[in-house]
Amino acid sequence: MNQERSSSAIIFYWGIRHLFPELDLHNIFFTQDYKQEFECLFEKKSVYNDPTIYINITSKEESSDAPKDSENWFVMVNAPGDFGQDWDKIIQETRKNIISKLSRILNTDIESLIEVEDILTPPLIERKTSSYRGSLYGTASNSKFAAFLRHPNFSNRIENLFYCGGSVHPGGGIPLCLLSAKITADLITKDL
Repeated sequence: MNQERSSSAIIFYWGIRHLFPELDLHNIFFTQDYKQEFECLFEKKSVYNDPTIYINITSKEESSDAPKDSENWFVMVNAPGDFGQDWDKIIQETRKNIISKLSRILNTDIESLIEVEDILTPPLIERKTSSYRGSLYGTASNSKFAAFLRHPNFSNRIENLFYCGGSVHPGGGIPLCLLSAKITADLITKDL
């Protein structure tokens, strides 16, 4: 792995026993200090105590995604890749900081509303997806040549082996992952 890898994430999947009309499908609660957040991620290899928090609540648009009078929260914060840190400690501190921040912003005790919880961490992302260090986006996009260094959508060694997703061409994020799938589908159907 000669190329620098992108950052990772810690994701909490929470079943929330409450409805929050002030929240929408996509919600972002920004840090007060981006510089500190990114220094913590990339230099200290940890999660900042005031992380930017992204919350996706699909039950806002598809009510059957959560029980009546409840919501399904996908709560994600930026995290460094897995370099052997004490993830149990990082997760415990991150969870506490997220709950504190959201409780303050929403003026509600979030902890008491969490009915169920599952957690996805950089080591689990690596185990489940084989993404080195739990990288979410494959190689880092920190240079003007990064896009040209992404893995192609096909194998040069194994005939009819194709790749798509956030760690291959053209890159991470839902729109680019969908474009990756289209490119791969076009490559497959080209030979039919």
